[in-house]
Amino acid sequence: MDTGATKIVNPAGAPRWMVTFADLMALLFALFVLLLSFSDIDSDSFKKNAGPISEAFNAKPTALPTAIPKTETGTPSPTASLRLDLEPSEEEVEPEQLRTQAKVYLIDQLRSALAEEIASKQVELVIQDNYVVIRFPSKFAFTSGAEGLTDAIKPTIDSISRVLARTPGKILIAGHTDDTPISTARFRSNWELSSARAVSVVHRLIANKRIDPRRITSQGFAEHRPLASNESPEKRAKNRRVEISVEVPVAK
Repeated sequence: MDTGATKIVNPAGAPRWMVTFADLMALLFALFVLLLSFSDIDSDSFKKNAGPISEAFNAKPTALPTAIPKTETGTPSPTASLRLDLEPSEEEVEPEQLRTQAKVYLIDQLRSALAEEIASKQVELVIQDNYVVIRFPSKFAFTSGAEGLTDAIKPTIDSISRVLARTPGKILIAGHTDDTPISTARFRSNWELSSARAVSVVHRLIANKRIDPRRITSQGFAEHRPLASNESPEKRAKNRRVEISVEVPVAK
């Protein structure tokens, strides 16, 4: 019997929402493929693809990190690592902050190389303005009234030379005496003695040809730049010293 009603039959196949769902799955698959391909960055491939992808998402281009220059021993140089830290974020760091970080790096290198000498108080490290000063008393470095280096101090200067060869900056070597006058056939005054001792350190420092001699200046100050008054033997001994001052330049 015909009642006049029409029977609605669903068309064969998947529901309509499956089309949208399938598109979404395809996009997610493509996204994960891209993430997997970038997990091990290839410089050339990254540069080719990063630009179009960034433009599609209206993002700024990504800075690709550069290789870190290394020192002769294979460790990253302080100035190179500082530059690398700045490039991705494009932040500006104050020059004094860079210099401070370079000072810390140099101090750490010297402390590691001169651990025994520092522990036995044969060497002292001091920061003065833009310089790291390596100070050692004359009693460990020279015989009384002479400019020749003792055998004990030579390995120490060699260790210093290896560190300074890996770091930039000018090097000032200064000899100092106490106020006790000297007058011998070789040295007319403390000026000559302090200068000769500084030169002896220079010759040992550059003997292995690691350091460019153009970085070095030597001076003798006699008794005119004391660390303490000369009123006792202990204080006079403190004034008799040689100092290697290493300039810490701003990283470029």
